[in-house]
Amino acid sequence: MWNKDVSNAKGIENLIPSVFCLENVQCLPDDKGGFNYRATLCHDQACIMVSFNCAEFDSTLERGQFVFVNWLPTMQSSHGAIQIEGLIALNSPAIPPLEFDPCWDVPHTSKSVDRHLMNCARSLWHISSKEMRRMMLATIVAQTVRSER
Repeated sequence: MWNKDVSNAKGIENLIPSVFCLENVQCLPDDKGGFNYRATLCHDQACIMVSFNCAEFDSTLERGQFVFVNWLPTMQSSHGAIQIEGLIALNSPAIPPLEFDPCWDVPHTSKSVDRHLMNCARSLWHISSKEMRRMMLATIVAQTVRSER
C-alpha cells in the first residue's frame, strides 16, 4: 500500500513515518555478486537498524541523506518475480503508485525489512515531535515539487 498523499496534511497523525535520515551506512559484497547494506534510519529522537540487499552498488546511499519509506504488500509481477511485503526505502517519493510495479522496478532483493520494523517505524512516528513531523512533510513536498519539474 502506498502512503497517503503527503501534500494534504489532513489526517497527518495516521501517516506511517515517511522520511528518515540515513546514518551509519555500511556496504559489503555478498557471495552472489550483489551487496549487503546495513544502515540506521533515524527519525527524530529514535532510530531503527535495517539491512537490505541490492543487486548493484548504490552510490546514492550516503550518510545524512533523507530517504522515503513506504510499506508494500506481497505481490507478483507480470514476469513472475515475487516481492515479499515489507518496508521499502526510496530516494524519491514522486513515483506515481499506478505506474510503480515494485516487483519490476524494485527486484525482490530490494530494500525491504519485516513487519516488526514497520511497527517500530509507526511507533517512531507517534513519539516524534510535531515540529519534526512538519519539517519532514515540508521536505517531502519540496522534493516532490522539485522532481516534478
